[in-house]
Formats: sequence, C-alpha cells, structure tokens
Amino acid sequence: MFELNDHDSTGDGNSQGHEEVEAEQGYVMQFTKNEALFLDDSLTLMLEREGDERRVYSMRPVQLTARLAVPLDLMDKIGKAVVYTTTPENQGKEYAFEIDIPELFMIREVASSFIEIEGEPVGLNLKRKICALLYAKELELESRDARLAQLMTGINLDVQASAIDGVDS
Repeated sequence: MFELNDHDSTGDGNSQGHEEVEAEQGYVMQFTKNEALFLDDSLTLMLEREGDERRVYSMRPVQLTARLAVPLDLMDKIGKAVVYTTTPENQGKEYAFEIDIPELFMIREVASSFIEIEGEPVGLNLKRKICALLYAKELELESRDARLAQLMTGINLDVQASAIDGVDS
C-alpha cells in the first residue's frame, strides 16, 4: 500500500503491477503514461453556460475528436497524470490519485478493450482497473457466499431429527 498526497505517485516500472486501494472518501487509481495520454486524447472539457436556459457544452465536438465531455476536476487529474508520467525522471512510474465513482464510470465509457498504445493494452487495462475498484468487494462476497453454501450442503441442519436419531440408538 502507499500513502497518497497531492504530489505522491508510486510505480515500479511494471504497468501490470499497479496497486489500487480504496481511500477514505473514494478510490485511488494509478495511470501509466499511455493510459494518461489515451484519456487526455479521448476526453474533452464539459462547460456549463448559464442564461435563460442552463446548458452543457463541450470544448470540442464530442463525436469527431473526443469520445466524452467530462468535468474540470477529472480533466485536471488526467492532466497531472500526463505531466507526471511524461517527465523523464518518472519514466515507467504510474501516477496515483483519488477518483470517485462517477469519474470511474466516465473513464469506463471511453476505455474500449481493443485499444493498444505502444503494445500496451490500454483499454483493457483501464477496464480491469475500473471494474476491480467497482466490483471486487461484491465479487469477493459472492464467492464467499457460494463457498459457504457449498459447505452447508453436506451438513445436517435438522437438529430435532438428529437429536431423536441419537436417542433411538
């Protein structure tokens, strides 16, 4: 595990060896250089304009050059990841940051599993990281419940019948 602060990121040069932990108020995720660059290219800034009608716009056309318009907070996080992971002294390291559930789902929307950059399966890696954060606890509970159910099938829970059987013997 690692501590997270505004300038702290960890990485051992192995993009498969990322560490994800749940933070107190959200989740912590790590991006490789290729993941950060892919997301930076795939997302655009969502803008709200107030007037007679409250409308939401994007900085560039969503369908032509970007896949999804996202809030400024997420764009900031991705921008920091780009700067951190492309700095020569951080080569091979991942950028760690806090992320919330809506942001995870936004990234999931653009993380197509077939996307590869420089041989790195960026889309698949992002999907796995996101799904692990969102669903790992539920899957663990489901697995535990299934194991308990399997163990319970061989146990005779009819206490009265067992007691009576013991008396008759």
